[in-house]
Amino acid sequence: MIAITVSGAILMLLFFMNRYWPVHGVKKIDVNEIGSDTILLDARDYQTSSRDRVGDAYCIPLSYLNRHHTDLPNRKVALIVSDQVERNLCTRLLRKKGYEVIGYTVADQMKSYHAVPCLCEK
Repeated sequence: MIAITVSGAILMLLFFMNRYWPVHGVKKIDVNEIGSDTILLDARDYQTSSRDRVGDAYCIPLSYLNRHHTDLPNRKVALIVSDQVERNLCTRLLRKKGYEVIGYTVADQMKSYHAVPCLCEK
């Protein structure tokens, strides 16, 4: 019985660390300063990103990222996310798939972009 309790506690700890523990090496960036060797990935859900579109961004929500990461070119990635949990989960998933995530920005803090459609390449 003690082994089951300890195992459950360890699994809960790992779950919370994966979601809430900050990812190292991913800093907050300004999307206006992104170079040509980096792509923007809008990982917010479709309803949020459709109201507040970001030009030159690939729109792949976090829930679809595992199966559609191959739609992204093999370049550095800068994330557009809704919150810190989304940033952590996206970064860990993309790093597992071999992408280099260099930074992120929280969408509510972006004021200089105007609404244009997201890029879709297949």
